[in-house]
Amino acid sequence: MMLSRVADSLFWLGRYVERAENLARMVEVTRQDALETFNRDTKDAVWKPVVYATSLEEELTDEQKVELDRDAAYYIALSPLNPRSIAACVALARENARTVRDQLSEEMWLELNAIHLFLSSKAAHERYRNSPESLFRQIIRFSIIFQGLSQSTIRHDEGWHFSRLGRFIERADKTSRILDTLTFSEGKPSVFSLLAVLRSCSAFTAFRAQYRNNTSLKNVTSFLFFSPDFPRSIRFCLRRINDTLLEISGTQQGTFSNEAERITGSTLATVNFTQVSQLLSDGLHDGIDHLQVKLNEIGQHIFETYVLLPSAIREAVRTEGLQSGSFQSQQ
Repeated sequence: MMLSRVADSLFWLGRYVERAENLARMVEVTRQDALETFNRDTKDAVWKPVVYATSLEEELTDEQKVELDRDAAYYIALSPLNPRSIAACVALARENARTVRDQLSEEMWLELNAIHLFLSSKAAHERYRNSPESLFRQIIRFSIIFQGLSQSTIRHDEGWHFSRLGRFIERADKTSRILDTLTFSEGKPSVFSLLAVLRSCSAFTAFRAQYRNNTSLKNVTSFLFFSPDFPRSIRFCLRRINDTLLEISGTQQGTFSNEAERITGSTLATVNFTQVSQLLSDGLHDGIDHLQVKLNEIGQHIFETYVLLPSAIREAVRTEGLQSGSFQSQQ
């Protein structure tokens, strides 16, 4: 088993890169929609789901609230006042990558370092003012290239699997949060809202290929929650999380060796044997809330199984007089 600090850094590297991409997709789609809205109250309603999906509504200072209200897209993308901005996610991804340089290819490091230096420069702020859509597309393009390099330029060993775990947990979480924005409005969501959700998940083309022009809440939910072959659906992500956990521990399919595997397998089985009509009947928001609780539990038990326990063991050894480096975990 690799060192727990390495596994933890690679896990969060995968999460932060995926998070930056998802934020860029959501902000770009919402920004375009907001430009078509001239009523101030309607614009606020357009941005409200994104603020929820990115957890930005929690504990904001007065200064942060003013900047978020003035330009939500800038606040989410580049604002130094926002510790959860896209630029902050890329910076955290780079910091995690820096501590595990030997686990990455040169090409991966160069791509990550280049986007970090760009987003922390004045050029990024000028790009946002002059051509914001090109800024968001550059961030999305970086993530796709970085993940492609991860797939093709490094060994598919334990480190690669931990990075993959972080990516798919983050993707499942963001897809569920974006889908949950459809529960904000009273009554059935509009076709406009349904299309915005599909575009935020880069699912518009794939959805149309399967459902043609039949854009309904039931079909959108079915596609983003239950599709077995769309890479951003919740079911697809859960299956990848389950397979990756079993690959790391060497456990056979259908069994489990730790709590993270048990919860993942149980959650995947529930999704596999749930129909979209049942999910909507029981309440889409409640179903998504339950899923997000499970995703948080999976992440916590991955930490406890592969990061916290080895750390505790090293600390116990160190008290007996052996040297041990300091351990830092990223919560």
